[in-house]
Amino acid sequence: QEEVMALDLTDSEDEEEEEEEEADMDSDLEGKKDDYLPNDMAWGNRKKMFYDSDYVAAKGKSQQDAEADDEEEEEEAKNIQRRLAADLSEEDYDLNLLQEFAVEEQEVEKERIVKDLQQMSQKEKMKLLKKESPELLELIQDFKAKLAELKDELQPLLEMVNDGRIPPGKGANYLRTKQQLYLNYCTNISFYLVLKAKRIPAHNHPVIERLLTYRNLINEMGEVDARLAPQLRQLLSADQKEKSARTSEGKAGAESSEDSYSDLDEEAALRFYRGVEERLKLKRKGKDPQAEEGRLEAAEDDYVDPDAKRRITYQMAKNKGLTPKRKKIDRNPRVKHREKFRRAKIRRKGQVREVRREETRYSGELSGIRAGVKKSVKLK
Repeated sequence: QEEVMALDLTDSEDEEEEEEEEADMDSDLEGKKDDYLPNDMAWGNRKKMFYDSDYVAAKGKSQQDAEADDEEEEEEAKNIQRRLAADLSEEDYDLNLLQEFAVEEQEVEKERIVKDLQQMSQKEKMKLLKKESPELLELIQDFKAKLAELKDELQPLLEMVNDGRIPPGKGANYLRTKQQLYLNYCTNISFYLVLKAKRIPAHNHPVIERLLTYRNLINEMGEVDARLAPQLRQLLSADQKEKSARTSEGKAGAESSEDSYSDLDEEAALRFYRGVEERLKLKRKGKDPQAEEGRLEAAEDDYVDPDAKRRITYQMAKNKGLTPKRKKIDRNPRVKHREKFRRAKIRRKGQVREVRREETRYSGELSGIRAGVKKSVKLK
């Protein structure tokens, strides 16, 4: 029995060893297979992997193959997402960096000094303007030039188009387009000036891009302007001559009407002179009707009814008696103290220097320096 048991034991041990060897061989084979597989992170050596798009034509593929490709692509995307999530740490979710940046920004804003434009000179204001917005002066000049061109050239030409003196066609359309372009350009410049007046930053505002667009369009129309300039000048000169002729005719008509009016004025002046002369004659004789009416009214006013009560005089109504004469400013104590405080402030400025806040750099004394004045305090 012992020998049989011994034999059985040896057989079982041999079987276990064989199974372990087979498992080791299988694992080695699997490892070797994995060794020959490419890395998941590798892109490969083919140019198509780098430059080709994700779109794959469905021609020549069955529906099962297309679905299998989609599933593989989705699985690969999930693997990439899991790998990226595993690489993240707690520091990546921390907001301390953003908070520190916000605190630094607030500190910088506190340190900035707001300049008071009222205390700045004209030269300093121009320097600040050129520093903050150097394009502003050029835009203002362009604005004035375009408005002058609209008023002096385009408006008369468009009136000629509306009157029919310029026939409809490309020329008339060109004039209308140019007018609309100039009006839109001037409108946007006006809006930009409003932003600057309110001190609103306009560097990233859409109006800047719109101004550049309109300016480029105006520059593109420069070639057409150069070709049509002689014809436009000729039309404007002819229109100016017609207007001058109309004004001369109007002046001639006005002169003739003035002559007729002057005749009427002479007759009216003669009538007035005769009337004055007659009144003077009556006045010399003491028979002026207006003077007689005035004398009668004065006599009626001076007439006093003996039975009526006598009216009181000014002295009775005021009843001042022996009141002493006082100044006008003493009548109102509030106004008197206000004037006293105003004069005291003026005297105080000569005694003690006024405190000036350092909002801008030192630019000299405001009221000048008098060399002969001493403002020292005596030691007691």
